[in-house]
Amino acid sequence: METFDQIWESSRTNSLSWMYPAAVWCGAGILIALSVIKNRWLRRIGKLAAIFGFAILATEFSAQEIYEKWRLRREWADLHPAQMTEDGLQALTVDGANLTLGPLIYGFQAFLVFVGIAVGLSVLRALFKSRRKDTMTDTNDQPTHPEIQTSDNPYHPPNVAT
Repeated sequence: METFDQIWESSRTNSLSWMYPAAVWCGAGILIALSVIKNRWLRRIGKLAAIFGFAILATEFSAQEIYEKWRLRREWADLHPAQMTEDGLQALTVDGANLTLGPLIYGFQAFLVFVGIAVGLSVLRALFKSRRKDTMTDTNDQPTHPEIQTSDNPYHPPNVAT
């Protein structure tokens, strides 16, 4: 028979644990894909929508994962009241408080990750854009049009050198 400590540790990863990281990775991928759009306003609106949309998804998915952890622990505690210690009951109380704060913390963390990725991609885009402009300038000191020499010979057409 498992103890409360074993249930506590085994419930850390449950059937919903994959959803939060998937939302963060998909959001990061979408932000990278949006950074290749040439239209500035479309790119910015898309990035804002992706940041807020995937932050909300990450918050929701973390809430589902935390609720599932809490449900597994609470269910075991209800089925085995004789094995529950005072520390175990206090841990369940604190874990219940995590139902509210946990998703907010994870959602804000995902929001900061997305904003960091978007800012980083914008800086990279600005660096590449300025580098492209710099390489297109001609640093050659020679004039682009050579001077046209004229000839005093009447048999040559005008503006032709001998």
